[in-house]
Amino acid sequence: MRGKLLIAAMLSASGIFAQTAQTTLFRAVMLAANTVPPAAWDASGAADILVHVVRDSSGNILSGSADFSLSYEFPNDTMVTGFGIAGDIAMATDIMATAGSGHIYQQVQVMPGDQAGLATLNALLTNPSQYSVSVLTTDNPSGAIAGPLQPGNAAVLMADLASSNASGAATVTIYYTGPAYAITSAEVAMQIAYQFPTQVTFSAMRIYASQGQSGVLAVAADVIPGTQSAASGAGVQAVPGTQINMSNPQMVEAVQDILLGPTNYSVDVDTVEYPSAALSGQLRGTDSMTFEVPNTAGPNSASQIVLHTLRLSSGAVLAGTVIFDINYRLAAGAGINELDIDSDISASATGTVTTDASGSGNVYAFATVYSGAGLASLSDIVSDPANHEVDIQTTTSSAAITVPLAPPNTAAPVVNAVISIVEDKTLTTFAPGELVEIYGTNLAKVTTDLSGWPGGSLPDLLNGVAVAVGSQRGRLLYVSPTQVDAELAFETQTGAQLLSVNNGNAPSAPISMNVAAVAPALYDFVFKNADFSLVGASNPAHAGDVLVLYATGMGQTTPMLATGQSIPLGPPFFDTAPVTVTMGGQNANVIYSIAAPPYVAGLYQMAVTTPAGLGAGSVPVVASVGGVASNTVTIPVQ
Repeated sequence: MRGKLLIAAMLSASGIFAQTAQTTLFRAVMLAANTVPPAAWDASGAADILVHVVRDSSGNILSGSADFSLSYEFPNDTMVTGFGIAGDIAMATDIMATAGSGHIYQQVQVMPGDQAGLATLNALLTNPSQYSVSVLTTDNPSGAIAGPLQPGNAAVLMADLASSNASGAATVTIYYTGPAYAITSAEVAMQIAYQFPTQVTFSAMRIYASQGQSGVLAVAADVIPGTQSAASGAGVQAVPGTQINMSNPQMVEAVQDILLGPTNYSVDVDTVEYPSAALSGQLRGTDSMTFEVPNTAGPNSASQIVLHTLRLSSGAVLAGTVIFDINYRLAAGAGINELDIDSDISASATGTVTTDASGSGNVYAFATVYSGAGLASLSDIVSDPANHEVDIQTTTSSAAITVPLAPPNTAAPVVNAVISIVEDKTLTTFAPGELVEIYGTNLAKVTTDLSGWPGGSLPDLLNGVAVAVGSQRGRLLYVSPTQVDAELAFETQTGAQLLSVNNGNAPSAPISMNVAAVAPALYDFVFKNADFSLVGASNPAHAGDVLVLYATGMGQTTPMLATGQSIPLGPPFFDTAPVTVTMGGQNANVIYSIAAPPYVAGLYQMAVTTPAGLGAGSVPVVASVGGVASNTVTIPVQ
């Protein structure tokens, strides 16, 4: 995978069924000035639009639901008479909006046979820039506020929470537009699962820079005064999303920092009963695993179950968020009032999740899991989802609809090839500690990477997958049914060795590989040390430029590295054996060659000076260690 240093970008693990589900987020910044003609009042808002569709095997949209979620600021009470996209996907009931800030939610159905609505859904998903969201009110019947749709992004973060008298986990979801480093709008939503010794009254939920309330407040959730926990002290509490004020640079910068580096922030939950002992924990990124569930509830229905997990260094699940994305197609008047997995992970303990007169709709519900039977179930799902089932309780039947989370999978894995992670297939020898890609079939049952991993030492078991070379277990970076990325152990013996993958069912038939003390392999990208810009056609190297190269297969270092360890920021640095680098056949001065911090053992970086006298054009670069030459990569020089 081009440009991959450590972690592959993993989107989902899905099967192929007659129908599949898709959910897409859009956002719009709503202003009175955006209406035609501009509305003559001081009103604004932000809309999140979640579009859920069911597609057939050819990719055609069969039906869909659109969740309209509006956070508004209105100067007076008014009746909202319209809220939607174009005239084909819009709410049909009037809703009273009180003066000041408020929130309106409405789900709109696009039924099979609604050709205009289906065409709008298809066009919206293909080219959202041609659409806007409008809100009509009795005060402004031609348009109160409006805003152009922008494709949205969602980041699901979590924190493992603890205090002297309680435990829990927090799910923080950030919906935003624009790149993470330059957002154009954002909303932060929080949900916590908690266990207090007795009932408590929540007073605040906040995200702080650094750890705890000694840091700078970044985002405060809107907790209604007097909000109480469950009577038992154990339950789930969600709060409305907080719209980020884009005119507040400190808040905008905080959200961008959270998206780019959540471990610099913590979640704190305060209660009236324990004012000096906040339930607190470090915010972290999560991994993501998606399960397609066909024929979920009614004909031509399809759903997804999405797992986001925090991992321990061992690769085991510490906590998780389960998103139930259920498209139901039931009889008229039917709805859904509870969802769970194995009766252990529930999206709603009490109350109605959703109802719709048509009997069709979508439930998009979160469950935060951190302990007990729920955590045990989640821990097994990631390695063998066929052991588990989704239960859907409808409003019209006492019997739950039960569907398997995944089809049975008892087959052994098959390994077809092993290559260096730099993906140069001419390299056929490997070194202890090298990062490799293993290709085959049925290598893993559930795809994941290390997005939820806390650091430390790479796991040798991830989602039930293990890799062995001879008698040594490799360490894992990424697992999927067709590809596994691993670090070979530094203890791997040289010479002809046998590699196998175990997917939890059985080990694969071994495949032979040749191992030598060093087998340098260069990545095909180079950076300028001055600003870490990528060298390319529009940014060529010049004589005297210090360039940074990345490699694997450089062997053991001094001091010695442990297999799988995270490389600390030096000094001391972990030096490789002496390296020579040529550029265009000329020797380049090697400033250093070390294990690359702060990544993991197996990744190396070299700094070299571009020699003078090279002709303009593409120049071959080769690194050698211990007399063994690497593959050749080319860079533009001017």
